[in-house]
Amino acid sequence: MPPSRAATLGRPTSLACLGCRESHLKCDGGRPACARCASRGAPCAYTPSRRGRRPGCEKPLLNAEPTNTRTSPYYVPDLSRWTPTSISSPGESLEAVHALHEQIPDTQTTLPVSLDGVLPQEREQLLQWSDNEHLVNLYYLNFHAGHPLLVPKNLYWNRGYPRFLKAMVEFVGSHFSSVIESDTLREAVASELERGDQSTPEMVQALVLYTITLLGRNEIDEGQKMLELAITKAVEMGMHRREYAGLHADNNQVEEESLRRTWYELYISDGCNAAFQRKSSFKTHTINADVLLPCEEAVYGNEVQPIPASKRDFQASVFADGEVTFSSFSYRIEAVRLLGRVLTITRAHGVQRDQVQAVDNALAAFLLHLPFSKSEPEIVDTYGELDELMFQAHVVIQYATIILHFPRGDLAFPDTSTTTIPGASSAFLCSCTRQHVHSIKAVDASKILSMLAAFRLPVQRHSPFLIYPLALAAIVQLSISAAHVRSSRQCIEQHSDRVKLILGVLRSFSRHWPIAGVVLRALNKMALVVFQPPRNGRSSPTELDTLIGNGIDSGQNATVAPGSPWMESFDVQDLQELFGLDFGNFCLEC
Repeated sequence: MPPSRAATLGRPTSLACLGCRESHLKCDGGRPACARCASRGAPCAYTPSRRGRRPGCEKPLLNAEPTNTRTSPYYVPDLSRWTPTSISSPGESLEAVHALHEQIPDTQTTLPVSLDGVLPQEREQLLQWSDNEHLVNLYYLNFHAGHPLLVPKNLYWNRGYPRFLKAMVEFVGSHFSSVIESDTLREAVASELERGDQSTPEMVQALVLYTITLLGRNEIDEGQKMLELAITKAVEMGMHRREYAGLHADNNQVEEESLRRTWYELYISDGCNAAFQRKSSFKTHTINADVLLPCEEAVYGNEVQPIPASKRDFQASVFADGEVTFSSFSYRIEAVRLLGRVLTITRAHGVQRDQVQAVDNALAAFLLHLPFSKSEPEIVDTYGELDELMFQAHVVIQYATIILHFPRGDLAFPDTSTTTIPGASSAFLCSCTRQHVHSIKAVDASKILSMLAAFRLPVQRHSPFLIYPLALAAIVQLSISAAHVRSSRQCIEQHSDRVKLILGVLRSFSRHWPIAGVVLRALNKMALVVFQPPRNGRSSPTELDTLIGNGIDSGQNATVAPGSPWMESFDVQDLQELFGLDFGNFCLEC
C-alpha cells in the first residue's frame, strides 16, 4: 500500500545534488547519482549534510565539485575519476579509489549502457574509468592515422576498451598536449598494464602502442622489451592465424578488421625497429602468418566491410592483365617485407652480387607496379589530405634502398684529401667496380625522402618511425656535399637546402618525440663540419651553437672546415651506429 500524503510530508526531504540545485529542479537524492543526472549522463555530487553536526566539525566530501570534462558513454561519478596528472603515488591513489568504490552501491540503473554479460573484472574497470576527451582527441588527431589499429574515433566511445588500453591512448595523446606532461602519466600507465588482463588482444594493442611511444621517447631498451612481450602474447593467442580475427570479434566486422590490423601493426613495428637497431632480421618476419590484409581507410568503420584480400592475392596481382588496387595498408605491409629482405643481406658476410641485385629489383618493381593512385605524386589529394599509410610505404622503400646501396657506394665518408674525419678509412668501402652505381641509387633515394618531407603538413601527424629514414637521408646528402665541396655553388646549395629541410622536420618532431632531438644534435654537428666556413680560421663553440639554433648557413664560400674544433670531438662512426649503417660487412663483388 503506498504511503499516505501526510506520512510523505512528515518524512525529511532528501538532500538535493549540486546539479539539481543549480538548475532549480526536483532531485530524488539517489546515490551515488540521482535519477535526473544519471539519465543525462551528467556528474552528480552532493554537499555534506549539516544535520546533527556541531558547528566547526564539518567533513568535506571527496570531489564535491563536478568536473566539466566529458565522461564516456557510460557515466561514472567524479569520485571514481582516474586523474593521473594529479597522482603523486599511483599505487596509493588507486587503492584509495578501490576502497571508495566498495562503499558505493552497485546500482546498474545509474549507467546508461548495459553491463550484461561483462565479466566482473571488466565491469570493475568500466565503473572506475572516465575518459579524458582532450587526450583522446589528440591521439586520434595526431597519432591514429599513422598507426590505425584501434577502431575509428566515431566508434571509440562505444567500444568499451579496457582500462589499461584507455590509459595507453591518453598517454600517447599526452605527447601532443601543451598542458599535460606525458611524464606525469608514464608510471601510472605502466601500473595499469601490469594490472590488466594479460591474455587479450587488447593487451597486445596496448603493448604495440606502448612500443611505438617508448621508441619515440628514446627509451629504446624498454621499448624493445615491450615489443618482444607483444609478439610473444600475440603468437601464443594465435593472432597470426587467419581465423583468429573472425573467432574473437563477436560477429562485429569492424572489430574483426581491428584485430587484423593489430597483427600487421605489430609486424610493421617489429620490422622498423629491426632496421633502426641494425638487426639482420625480425621475429614476425620469420613467422608463417596468413592473416588477411586490412581494408582501405575510407571504409574502415563501416558496418559492412569489404571482403578482405589475402597476401597471396596481393603477390599474384602483378601478373594480372589489368590494374589491381589494394589498400594503402597492404602496400605498407609489403614495403616492410622488402625492408626485411634488405636487412637479411645488410650485415651478412659473403653476399653475392645476384642477391643484392635481386633485392634491388624487388624494390624497383614495387614502385613500378603501384597503381597510379598510390604513386608518390598522388599521396596528397586535391584537398591537401595526405594518405599517411601510403606515405609511410614510400618512405620505407626509399629507406631500404639507402640501407642497401649506401654502404656499398663510394660516398661512405667525405673525401679524406679535403678533410679529416675521425674513423674515415678506405678499408670500409666496397672494392667492386659498381660503387658509383650504388652511390647514385642512394643519393636518388635521399632526394625522394627529402621531397616526401617537404609536404606542408603538420609534422606531428607523421609516425615517429619517420625520424630514422629522414636522418639517414640527411647523412647521404651530407656525404655527397662533402664530395662536391669543390663543385659549383649551385650544387652545394641544393644539398644544403635538402639538409636544412630535414633538420627542420626533425626539429618539429623533437617537440613531441625526444629521439628526434638526439638525432638532430648529431646531424647538426656533422652539417656544421660540412657547410659552415670557419671565421678567422676557427669558430668558437658559442658561435657554432648560435648557428645550430638559427639553421645552417651554407654561405657563398661554403667549404669543409678541417681545422674546426668540432671535428676533433665528432666521430662519423657514431652516426653509422645511430642510423644502422655497417660499412664493415659488404659484398666484394656487388
